[in-house]
Amino acid sequence: MSIILKKYTLLLIFIIFAELSAVSQIFSNQAKINNVDKATYYKIFLSPEITSQLHHGFPDIRLFDNKNNEIQYILKQEKIIYDKGKQTKLKILKNKYRKFKHFTEVITENTGNAEISNLIFKVINTHNPVFIKISGSNDEKRWFILRNNYPTVPDISNADTTEIKVMNLPRSSFKYYKILFHDYDEKSIDITDVYYHDLADIRAEYVQLPKPRIIQKDTLNKSIVTIEFDEAQFIDMLTFGIHGPEFYLRKVHMQKKDTTSDYAPGEEFYDQMNKDFWFGSLKSNRINLADYKAKKIVFIVDNKDNQPLKIYKVNAYQLKNYLIAYLEPDKKYKLLFGSKSANFPSYDLPYFKDTIPEILPEAYVYNIRKRSISAEKVKTIWNFPLKYLWLSVGVTAIILIIVSVLLIKQYTENKKS
Repeated sequence: MSIILKKYTLLLIFIIFAELSAVSQIFSNQAKINNVDKATYYKIFLSPEITSQLHHGFPDIRLFDNKNNEIQYILKQEKIIYDKGKQTKLKILKNKYRKFKHFTEVITENTGNAEISNLIFKVINTHNPVFIKISGSNDEKRWFILRNNYPTVPDISNADTTEIKVMNLPRSSFKYYKILFHDYDEKSIDITDVYYHDLADIRAEYVQLPKPRIIQKDTLNKSIVTIEFDEAQFIDMLTFGIHGPEFYLRKVHMQKKDTTSDYAPGEEFYDQMNKDFWFGSLKSNRINLADYKAKKIVFIVDNKDNQPLKIYKVNAYQLKNYLIAYLEPDKKYKLLFGSKSANFPSYDLPYFKDTIPEILPEAYVYNIRKRSISAEKVKTIWNFPLKYLWLSVGVTAIILIIVSVLLIKQYTENKKS
């Protein structure tokens, strides 16, 4: 009886796994890469037309050659960070390896309520790639995701300890930060210290996003300004053109009014700008963001007893994002991107990023289009609409329970006889 039950169990688990694998490999968009002149590393610019189809952190993009071999890449932004050199330790409240969940959990306290845009972890030397989830909270109950399933590799070192760095966090001042470390081989990560660096300056290269529509409604003492893009965009900077008196200073509250954030049960992505800032005649009227995806944003301007300001222009910008990959002239390449369930790939190449020259030739992306999903292209065992997946998984689980009950009942009857 136990052998039969085991066979049924393995068969049903295989069915569930195959169904999940079939869906997870589907990418909704594709594009071609221009032919290159020589074999070397290239920068492949990801235009807003591409990034608007991706998820936070860009986990859902793959590069293939004409023989469908997956090509390793490094994801990079055109950004230079100048470090003051000052580092501040965060108090570690919890540091535990959860054996059955296969991750190490660390909770730190930001006792000074400092604004943090990077985290550095000192760890007992490991060379394995690590996936990190970073969340912030002010009460240790409601957590907001800053980075989710973020891939990183430790610095290679001959010393007993090394560092894992996450330098591009959305700026925040949470009292608590929770970090989950998932080792590629499901081993524990030994974290000894957590700290952040004070940054002196950040210089970046931007590309302008499509212009949003602007709608302004003035009430007795407030102006409600709504901007909306045709598609949700990742926004790293907003600048405003404002008509007003010679001198003005108005408080502004900014809210995202769409549901383009990725949600997890009981958690949500941190909304960086759900707070107040100021428009001013002596200010640049510029907002810097990080990994901020939105389609519709509302600005509520408090005019008090003053005449309303007129927002006549809003420009949105995104940091230039590139893939760095080794391309050869006798091969053709394509990008597949946009997937609801694709995770970050784990490549060897990031270990060797310091050996790649800083100045690289560029390859260009063209023929960006929606991908026709067919069984032949996806090469999966099952291929049916996503809405039926969880129904089939549920039915499979019920069948497994029924089979188990019947076999146990049969075993009991045989034992009595």
